[in-house]
Amino acid sequence: MQYRKIKWSNLWNVPLKQARSLQWRLVIILVLITFSLVIPIGLTLNMRVETSYYDNFKRSIDNGFSKWKLDDNSDKKAIKNSLDNHNEAISYFYINSINKTYTIYDIKSGSVYFSTDTDLTTENPDANLNLLKSQNFLSVLSKGQNSKKLIHENGRAFYDYAQIKGKCIIYFRYYSDDWKNIIDNFNNIIKNSLLIAIIVALIIGYLLSRTITSPIVRLMHKAQKLAEGNFDEALEVKSDDEIGKLTKTFNFMAKEMKSNLTEISSEKNKIETILNYMADGVIAFNVEGEVIHTNPASKSMLGVSRFTDNFNSFSKKYDLEITLEDILYIEFTGGREANIKVNNKFIKVYFALFTDEEKKAEGIIAVLQDITEMQKLELMRREFVANVSHELRTPLTSIKSYTETLLEGALDDRETAERFLGVVNSEADRMTRLVKDLLQLSRLDNQQMQMKMSMFKFEELIKSTVEKIQIEAQNKQQLLECFTIGEIPEIIADRDRIEQVAVNIISNAIKYTPEGGTITVYIGRMFNDVYIKVVDNGIGIPPQDLPRIFERFYRVDKARSREMGGTGLGLSIAKEIVEVHGGSVAINSEKDLGTEVVVKLPIEQNDNKLL
Repeated sequence: MQYRKIKWSNLWNVPLKQARSLQWRLVIILVLITFSLVIPIGLTLNMRVETSYYDNFKRSIDNGFSKWKLDDNSDKKAIKNSLDNHNEAISYFYINSINKTYTIYDIKSGSVYFSTDTDLTTENPDANLNLLKSQNFLSVLSKGQNSKKLIHENGRAFYDYAQIKGKCIIYFRYYSDDWKNIIDNFNNIIKNSLLIAIIVALIIGYLLSRTITSPIVRLMHKAQKLAEGNFDEALEVKSDDEIGKLTKTFNFMAKEMKSNLTEISSEKNKIETILNYMADGVIAFNVEGEVIHTNPASKSMLGVSRFTDNFNSFSKKYDLEITLEDILYIEFTGGREANIKVNNKFIKVYFALFTDEEKKAEGIIAVLQDITEMQKLELMRREFVANVSHELRTPLTSIKSYTETLLEGALDDRETAERFLGVVNSEADRMTRLVKDLLQLSRLDNQQMQMKMSMFKFEELIKSTVEKIQIEAQNKQQLLECFTIGEIPEIIADRDRIEQVAVNIISNAIKYTPEGGTITVYIGRMFNDVYIKVVDNGIGIPPQDLPRIFERFYRVDKARSREMGGTGLGLSIAKEIVEVHGGSVAINSEKDLGTEVVVKLPIEQNDNKLL
């Protein structure tokens, strides 16, 4: 037998839901009224009992002092002897139990002389301290009056009373133990009465509340069915009172709603289908500027799961410089548009009014079009044209200026002419490299470059490349090392293109590492890939430049790169070649701490990835 797992949270929610219902609220109100009546009565009676005992306690002391004939100048010994030897005087105070105590305090010595209370006896070192905690004692000591207050101390409760007699203060205590049992019994009676009253209130409240809530519950269930689209079932009218009239009205309303909603639903479905499947975003605002409709495309473009901004907040948030008043109350013909940028997306927003049958404005429609790709293509086109123009203009300017100098007479000076022609030749080579790199990128972009795939030893290729470039490192007094980690298998790739990638990356490390620096090349295998890792301790790359390092013509240090003969296309070409082979290129760098470049290539190529 299988047992379904019980969710205790659901069980706890049941009484909570019931407590929120009108029926149980009425029951709870009746119970609270019963509780609020019984409890104050019980508290009042408790206070009256305690007050009665206090009054008897005070009256007995006052009577005792009025009948106790003793000289007002009597000292502590006389007072004690009088109390010891005149039992009739003690009987006046009714100190005939352990719950009533008296203490003789000598005013002159400032200490307890005698006490029948264990807390105040002279054998207790804290007797004086305990006595001084009494407000009545301190009040009488300063010629004040006693006050009624139930004191709680050391786990016991008591009333106290003090009065000056002769040269002493007679201090009395009356512990609640004397009347505690009576109050406890009295409280038990009140508790039992309260429990019975609450049970009776629950029963009566439940029966009375059902006569009110049952019709309301039926209406609620019918309303739920209406919300679910069930308009056919009518409620039975059982009375002619207000609830019966409400039931009749509810049945009529359900009938009318069914007719109206059927008509509205048809039109609504048409409009929603059109809006939901539009590629453009649509946001509708009413005349107060509150949003009344958004389609999925608009929320996707703005990068929000829920759109709640009013029109002016929307305009201010995206710097549209258009207010609701501008559109509604100022002459607005045709339409208005604006461009915004949201999370690296470029969006064009068109605004238009929608009106009622009387041509009165009812709101504003904002139509959003994602023009990100168009904008990016335009920016890339502009940057590419600007970069190519700049890269070609520099060598052409040099060639032009040196050629003009030669034509103006420098040609007769052979040494100067040869030097100038060398510069012209160098700039021409630079243009040739630039055009060659551009053509290579173009062929890669258009998938026109044919790869000559073959199997070769990856380790041998990299080591051979390092040996060829070793002389460049030696010219800068750099240490160029190469290490192999583990056994490196042969790979299938275009050997010349992979060599071009290796040359480009190692050459860059040499270029951007100062004299005396170190460049280390690692060759290894990681799962189904082989890799080459080039680590240098050169100038590094600032964090803000790392994301753009593979962009065409992008240079971290433009002046230095041009001086070294770079075109700004090397890394772009290397990345394209590696990705064509199904590999990846990653760069980690910190400014002034060096750079690490890792190129991964699959050991076995997927033919679908090759051009």
